[in-house]
Amino acid sequence: MTIKNLDQIELNFKTKSFKLKDKFKISRVSKKNIQVIDISLTKNGITILSECIPYARYNENVKDILSYLTSNKSKIEKILKEDKIKKIPYLCLQNALTSAMVNILQRENKKKTSRTIKKFTTSITIPIFSLEKTKKILQKFTKTKIIKIKLNEKEVIPKLCLIKQICPKSKIIIDANESWSKKFLKENIKNLEQFNILLIEQPFPRGKDYYLKNIQSKLKFCADESFHIKNKNLIRDIKYYDCVNLKLDKFGTHEQILKYISIAKKAKKRIMLGCMVSSSLSIYPSLRYFPHCDYFDLDGPYFLKKDRLGGITYQNGLAKINL
Repeated sequence: MTIKNLDQIELNFKTKSFKLKDKFKISRVSKKNIQVIDISLTKNGITILSECIPYARYNENVKDILSYLTSNKSKIEKILKEDKIKKIPYLCLQNALTSAMVNILQRENKKKTSRTIKKFTTSITIPIFSLEKTKKILQKFTKTKIIKIKLNEKEVIPKLCLIKQICPKSKIIIDANESWSKKFLKENIKNLEQFNILLIEQPFPRGKDYYLKNIQSKLKFCADESFHIKNKNLIRDIKYYDCVNLKLDKFGTHEQILKYISIAKKAKKRIMLGCMVSSSLSIYPSLRYFPHCDYFDLDGPYFLKKDRLGGITYQNGLAKINL
């Protein structure tokens, strides 16, 4: 992907905020809006916009990345020309830059992009709410094929009972975001088996994945926080799981994403293509990895009060591409 010496590439950036429809709460954080960095790359008259989403769980924040971009603009443009994006210190920024570069090259070579996908089925997430509010929200999910619900150790069985009662045909993904204890899972494993659970995502903190070693159950587990390029014990940790959550922001460049897809496949893991809470601009680059994945959790824009122009629309877990 090296740029010819005569080609010029220009980098521009700015912050953008999105308000959420409702509070988005998981086990470790709650938010009412998101702030992203819009990355604009121009080469030979072609301008591509991409979205950078810093994520605190991985020691990234908007302030630090903006400071880096401001102080190193010319250096980054040189890095892009030399195809050395892995030198960029932030994975989310690596991903935004590589997404833009791949799209530019596709435009130059007049290749079709993965946006030929018109619609796809995705899980839709319910954050941590009270039982009463969860019940109210589930009334809108009765035709949703896969419901993903964020659960710490509180009210797990009562909330699953609500899904079973209101959305009996829906499959369930539980996302614990590292918040469960070994004791909690062991005490509740038989009860959990009574529900239509597709996956339980990252029940234990990264590094405690081996707690799954002696869990005897028909339930399937998915690695998220443990399936990260900076996890030095990734190969060891994911062996306890049936599936891994592939979020582009956790792996940076296109080449690195493909590398870790290959690692997951060799380890005989299924792959769920995931995302952060984001605008549709972060989801579109994910579409090129569809052929490698088994499940799709690409509902990031669903939570925004107002998405970008041409954003993805969602109805009953069916995502419609509008570009």
